[in-house]
Amino acid sequence: MQEEPITNDLGIKKNDPTDFIEIVKQDFKTCCVSREASLIARKEVLTGKAKFGIIGDGKELPQVAMARAFRKGDYRSGYYRDQTFMMAIDECSLEAFYAQLYADPENDPFSGGRQMNSHFATPTVDSNGNWLNLKDKYNVSSDISSTGGQMARALGLALASKKYRELNKTLDGGVHSNNGDEISFVTIGDASTSEGVFWETINAACVMQVPLVVCVWDDGYGISVPIDYQTTKKSISKALDGFSIEENGNGLNIYNVKAWDYPSLIETFEKATSITRKTHIPALIHVQEVTQPQGHSTSGSHERYKSKDRLEWEKEFDCIVRMRNWMLSNGLASSEELDAIQENAKKEAKEARERAWKNYMLPNRELVTKLGQIFNEISSSYNSEQITVLNTELQKLKEPLFHEMVKLARQMKIVLRSMNLQENTDLENFISEQYGKAEKWYHKNLYSETEKAALKVKHVPAEFSENGQVKNGYEILNEFFDLKFVENNQMLAFGEDVGQIGDVNQGFAGLQAKFGE
Repeated sequence: MQEEPITNDLGIKKNDPTDFIEIVKQDFKTCCVSREASLIARKEVLTGKAKFGIIGDGKELPQVAMARAFRKGDYRSGYYRDQTFMMAIDECSLEAFYAQLYADPENDPFSGGRQMNSHFATPTVDSNGNWLNLKDKYNVSSDISSTGGQMARALGLALASKKYRELNKTLDGGVHSNNGDEISFVTIGDASTSEGVFWETINAACVMQVPLVVCVWDDGYGISVPIDYQTTKKSISKALDGFSIEENGNGLNIYNVKAWDYPSLIETFEKATSITRKTHIPALIHVQEVTQPQGHSTSGSHERYKSKDRLEWEKEFDCIVRMRNWMLSNGLASSEELDAIQENAKKEAKEARERAWKNYMLPNRELVTKLGQIFNEISSSYNSEQITVLNTELQKLKEPLFHEMVKLARQMKIVLRSMNLQENTDLENFISEQYGKAEKWYHKNLYSETEKAALKVKHVPAEFSENGQVKNGYEILNEFFDLKFVENNQMLAFGEDVGQIGDVNQGFAGLQAKFGE
């Protein structure tokens, strides 16, 4: 790979150069902190404190650039590599990052330990189910694990923004949109661009002309499969050339930028988003030459499938290394300043890990003490090898997990029952208490539990008269939709052929002529 010169043009216009330098230093610090968190996350898995880790090392610079272009009211629909972006918009603390890695149900703010790590989300409603003011906050749709699944959701969010501008509509006090000025950002790995949902979304975005910015993090591999075997012309941006916007036509704007070129990244994201925000022309930002210092995930090593030359190149073109060199060569910071930032990043990431682990372990250790007292009481009352074994196993738990203690407590209950011994009230209460926690952690809020939940809508039974008019099913549907459009002029209908024909089964027949295209 050929080295390309790094431009001095940042694309950020600041009246005070001091402000500009501080912005650059802040971005560098965010990148360093995120990288250190990634390194620690891998160690936590390899030492058994976490079961699996998937992290965003190597993608730090593109994500701070994306964060600079992200505005309140915008939405991100992404995947599990965007920790740096979340840290940059101050929606993910280091403690929260680790809590999710540990699947800590009390301290993971994104999914309460239910999802894999690096799956992010921000709330759209309050605890009562009322809309929050989405215009005044950074919005992140709940990430999903199926690669490519984020594309369709991002398209829907972009279409909503377009409709708010197009129809000049406001809902629920106008908390959703500022006249459609919002952008829907979607992030995706280059291998996932080979999936059908990616191409369907790109095609639909170009046809409808919606404010969608697609950010492709291209590290040249899909796990261990090189891009040569996955993408036409070995480049998704080249493969999409035919989708480029044309005068008096539709399409999208395509941008190419290197993952290690901080000034060009800032300039590209700023240019692309300003055009999309104003015109609602979608954009593809193809971020190339991304590195992946620790490989795809904690389940394997990239040294198994990358050549020595590639590994050496990745060290040289590591985005943080390149940004540091660029800052030094342009006199934005001294070597001592940058050393201090990187050392402080290590310290900050380490101390946050210690706090997160303590927060996770402290309640568990208290449970071990409580259960230990119960087990000791049982052991002193009954002479049984099985009881002794269970008590010994409990004492061996140096870093106890919740399920391990519940398992031992239930096993003790079974042993007592098998020996026809009297049930221990403290043991029964202990198990009951833990089941109560599990109910909250794993079973609650799978669906909305507010008064606005769909399952709480009162059933209205149908009424039939003896001499009532007989109608076909599609006529009943047609009449229902007719009534609803009269009741609520803010309703919109989407679907194949709901327009002129009124759908294949005529449920919308005549409604477009009556209520508008």
